[in-house]
Amino acid sequence: MAYTSDDLTAVQGAIVELATGKRVVKISFSNGQNVEFGAAGLAGLKTLRSEIQAEISAEANTKRYFRTVTSKGL
Repeated sequence: MAYTSDDLTAVQGAIVELATGKRVVKISFSNGQNVEFGAAGLAGLKTLRSEIQAEISAEANTKRYFRTVTSKGL
């Protein structure tokens, strides 16, 4: 699944809500998937956050090269 920065923001918000005492949080991902997490799922949310951060940073570090060839026409 290709995650977006909005997905990362939603997961981070859910982690904060669970850490501050909310019992259940619902996350809507960019692909339309809705997932509910309870207080016991806090470790899973932290793992998901790490995966999303890794995917986004890997996508941002993708380097593209363009090779140009020129000649003097001789």
